[in-house]
Amino acid sequence: MSRINGLVSATILAMVLTGAFSGALANLVLASLLVNQVWLAIATAFVAVVIALIVRRLLFRSYVQLYFPLELDLLHVIIASLIGGLAGHELAIDLRDPPVSPLIGATSGLIASALIACFLVTVSYRRNRG
Repeated sequence: MSRINGLVSATILAMVLTGAFSGALANLVLASLLVNQVWLAIATAFVAVVIALIVRRLLFRSYVQLYFPLELDLLHVIIASLIGGLAGHELAIDLRDPPVSPLIGATSGLIASALIACFLVTVSYRRNRG
């Protein structure tokens, strides 16, 4: 059981780090396309969540099978992107005014990928217990 718990922790850590890094990179790329910083943070969070889910699937495919219901994928990705993007934007503004673009992307991606990782763990544990 402790091996599975360690792999779940590694999955969450990989998703959060990937979300922060890909969020910063996505913000640099998308900054030329979107002028509004709030929409940029939401789009960046969406890209970060999708990349974090892809990395989770590629790295931990055969080790940890966290249940993720396919019919709820897009809904929870959108919710995590909205919450993560808005919270990351506000946090970046609180940390530095005016915030640099990669900081907005990194905080948005970090929060959004942490939210989707928490969702994965919650659904997996509830499914395994019930």
